[in-house]
Amino acid sequence: MYGPPQAPQVPQPSKSPASGGRIALLALFSALALLSCGFLAWAPMLRLAIVTRRAVDWVLFGVTFLLSAGLFAYAVVTGDKEATTTEALVVVGIMVVLVAGSITYYLVTEIRRLDRSVAAAPALRPPGYDPSSAVTVPSPIGNPNPYVGPVAAPPAVRAPQPPAAHGPRIDQVRAELDELSDLLRHQREDDGRA
Repeated sequence: MYGPPQAPQVPQPSKSPASGGRIALLALFSALALLSCGFLAWAPMLRLAIVTRRAVDWVLFGVTFLLSAGLFAYAVVTGDKEATTTEALVVVGIMVVLVAGSITYYLVTEIRRLDRSVAAAPALRPPGYDPSSAVTVPSPIGNPNPYVGPVAAPPAVRAPQPPAAHGPRIDQVRAELDELSDLLRHQREDDGRA
C-alpha cells in the first residue's frame, strides 16, 4: 500500500512438466490396457477424451471400446472351441493393434498436452504485464514511509539480564509459583499419610 510500486507476484511454473501423480496415472492406464490383453484398452482412451474434450479423442474412444467389446464377445462365443490358425492370428493381431495403438496414442497425446500446459503457464500473467518492466524505481522523496523518520536506526540489541534484575512483576510471579509448589507438595504429603 505504501512505498514504491511492486511487481505483481506470478506463480512460476514447476520445472518438471510431469509430477509424480501424473506419471503414476500414465503408468496405471498404460498397464491397465496392457495387462488386460486389450479388453480394457478403452480406459486410457476414455481418460484422454474426458481430459482433452476433443471430438477426435471421443471418436477414438468409441472405436477402441467397440473393438474391445467385439473382442470380448468373440472370446465368450468361441470359449471352448479350438480356433483355426487364421482366426487366432486375426484375434491376436487385433489385440496387439488395440493395446499398442491405445497405449501409444494415449502416452504421446498426454505428454504433448503436459508440455503445452507448462509452456502456456507464462501466458497466465495479467494482461499488459511485462516482467522486464517490473523494475521498482526509487521514490523521488527521501523516505516514502511517513511513520519512520528520515534515518531509522536499527533497534539496539540488549544483553540478557540476570534473573534478579527482571523487575518486580517477575519476582512476584516467581514467589507465587514457589508458594503454589509448596502448597501442592504439602497436599501430596497429606494425601500420602491418609
